[in-house]
Amino acid sequence: MLTFSYPLFGLLILLPLVMFLCPKHFTPHAALRFSHFDKLVEVTGSKPTSGAVVISPIWWQRLLITVTYLSLVIAATKPVWLGEPVSIEKSGREMMVAVDLSGSMEARDFVDPDGINVRRVDGVKLLLDDFLVQREGDRIGLIAFGDDAYLQAPFTDDFSIITQLLNEMDVRMAGAGTALGDAIGVAVNHFEHSDSANKVLILMTDGRDTTSNYPPIDAAHFAGEHDITIYPIAIGDATNVGEDGIDLEMLERIANYTGGQVFEALNGQDLVDVYKALNELEETLFDSYTIRPKVELYYWPLIVSLILNLLLLVMAALRRQSNKNKGDDNG
Repeated sequence: MLTFSYPLFGLLILLPLVMFLCPKHFTPHAALRFSHFDKLVEVTGSKPTSGAVVISPIWWQRLLITVTYLSLVIAATKPVWLGEPVSIEKSGREMMVAVDLSGSMEARDFVDPDGINVRRVDGVKLLLDDFLVQREGDRIGLIAFGDDAYLQAPFTDDFSIITQLLNEMDVRMAGAGTALGDAIGVAVNHFEHSDSANKVLILMTDGRDTTSNYPPIDAAHFAGEHDITIYPIAIGDATNVGEDGIDLEMLERIANYTGGQVFEALNGQDLVDVYKALNELEETLFDSYTIRPKVELYYWPLIVSLILNLLLLVMAALRRQSNKNKGDDNG
């Protein structure tokens, strides 16, 4: 549908008519009276003409002036083509993802979709790459933690940034320890600036806290008080012991304090189950609004006017050059 942003400027099309109907303005000038005018004409050999000469434009000049003026008026009204209405749905949910980069995440007990044992941190990247594809409409933030916890990306719907940061992450980048409680604290602090009523923290770790300044259980209480739901995802084989062991008890306590749930991800199939469970537990809540695509058209009449003026100027120049050449030939 064609519409105009400033339709009142269309009244300018009447301006030439108003100027035409207005009375002409004449400027009086002093004249020299000469009683022997006939003799002067005879002596000088001049031919007297009317007192005022008005040069009238030829037809194509009139057409060019008209088209140019109309083009300027149309451009001033700023015509816009409105497309068909498009409904946009956007989630009001914000999710923070905290990734464990401690030394224990280097254990090769995660089985990728090809059946190959890879490092736990690589399993995290596999999980999140597919997870982000299913989070259209959400806003995602990213935390990396080792000896300390660091906010890598605030909430954003530009998942390409999150994917790039994930690809650049590696084990021990934030230290060899596991500051699990500090990671939860960083997430809670960042959620304080959020207006979302649905706040979720995805905690991807083996759960073995070693260097937190803020105990994980206290941090979980703090998160629960701020209505933040934590879903810990244990990456790796839960049967491992020692430094590569997974502290499922700790993760379950964290989840219980916040109304969340623990998931175990040992292989690619587990990832699919995690997706399904999260989608069921955290149904997407959409806000919808309608937009109409707009295409600005104001520059088209200006382009047409410019092209016509250039063409006619070129034609006039060629005609003058042709007449000059004819005159030289006759001379």
